[in-house]
Amino acid sequence: MHSRSKLSRSGGGIGGLAFAVALGKYSDIDITIYESAPVFSEIGAGVGVWPRIWRTLQKLELTEALKKATHKEPKEGLTDTFQFRKSDQREGHDIYKLQTDGNFLTYHRAHFQNVLVENLPSSVKIHYNMHLKRYEQNASGNSAVTLHFADGTTFTHDLVVGCDGIKSTVRRQVLTEQASNAATPEEAQEILDSIPPQWTGLVAYRNLVPVERLKEYQDAHPELNIRVPQADSIPRMYLGKNVNVVIYAIAQGKLINVASFHAQHELAGTKFPGPWVTNVDKQELIDVHEGWEEEVHAIINCTESPARWAIHASAPLKCWNSGHVALLGDSAHAMSPQQASGGGQAIEDAYVLATLLGHRLTNKTNIRRALSIYDNIRRPGANLVAEKSLLQGRLYGLNLPGEPDLDWSKCPERLHEIGDAIYENWSWTWNSSLEPFVEKAVSDLEKSEEIFDKARKASLQMSPDNTMTPLF
Repeated sequence: MHSRSKLSRSGGGIGGLAFAVALGKYSDIDITIYESAPVFSEIGAGVGVWPRIWRTLQKLELTEALKKATHKEPKEGLTDTFQFRKSDQREGHDIYKLQTDGNFLTYHRAHFQNVLVENLPSSVKIHYNMHLKRYEQNASGNSAVTLHFADGTTFTHDLVVGCDGIKSTVRRQVLTEQASNAATPEEAQEILDSIPPQWTGLVAYRNLVPVERLKEYQDAHPELNIRVPQADSIPRMYLGKNVNVVIYAIAQGKLINVASFHAQHELAGTKFPGPWVTNVDKQELIDVHEGWEEEVHAIINCTESPARWAIHASAPLKCWNSGHVALLGDSAHAMSPQQASGGGQAIEDAYVLATLLGHRLTNKTNIRRALSIYDNIRRPGANLVAEKSLLQGRLYGLNLPGEPDLDWSKCPERLHEIGDAIYENWSWTWNSSLEPFVEKAVSDLEKSEEIFDKARKASLQMSPDNTMTPLF
């Protein structure tokens, strides 16, 4: 986006930081980050990177630093990736081993974010403790955007990209503007209804367990034959009816990321009765896994102060931008974490949008064109991944499509069908690439420039003083 365009990015999560890194490759764009926290920080625990996302991170020149932030070595070719086990019984048993083309890399979320922060261009301006209240642009959306913050300060930029998460302030105003321009009252109401995130019916108990603590538990209970994840262990998924527990090592193999998901699918779309995130007593976690195999209880007994998260997601949007304002990451497509792909989708948003804005044909006068192409390229794919994530959660809960009430005790020989369905639903993360979409975005931008250029030339008329006057 040439001639030193000024761009604002609100939010310092994975997607927003990746966007700043990607856009920083273009020296003619000024980038400002507004972060609500006093420093960059990350809540949560583990984050996973699939081969498709790894290839994009390579293009951002981040992979060498990321290799140092994990205990796993990136691999190519057929690789054991996940072990699935039916565990809602006293004697659990393995049902499926997921093998993929390339491996699944696991990180402590804070360590992953630190790599992004450390690779921000020195030219990026960062303002902390900035709480966005609203933005202002003219009705046509063809001018600069003024940001208004809670402390009374204002800043003006040529473009604002909202990376401010699932409760996005930018998202609320973008959709409100879209609703005001809707063709019918019904369409306007549909847009407004999609502003608040929706509870998925899922809650997740999350915790980090030191490997040494689980080893001590193992030594104290040798009769239980408990397995302790090693640095080279593949992640494990313990499955039960409408429940799944995922564990994998992070932080150079010193910590175990534990997440236990419990689904009440009939409550999806209702209001969650309480705070979205709260610490709970360990006994609650023990109680909701009553009757499960001892290995799961060993992990639970080693947790301390687990947090319960109500998993919310965004409604699929029909457009991610309004004028000179666009959405990226969770502000555009917050999704269930069951495919470990939310952060990866934000990184893909970042790379595509940065490629379009940094293109030689993009400037202050045609920002909306670049945003339209970004929306057309990224939104359908991200919405599809969000659908796949919800389906994945149902599969983890031993619900085969079309047969939700199947009694597995009567047909245990069919459990492999769960694994087969998980493989099929997840295969895009290692069998596909973002590159064709990037190429399509660039092609669309170049073709649109040709069309606009021809239209401009056709519309030019000679004025009385023999000067050329554009009609638009």
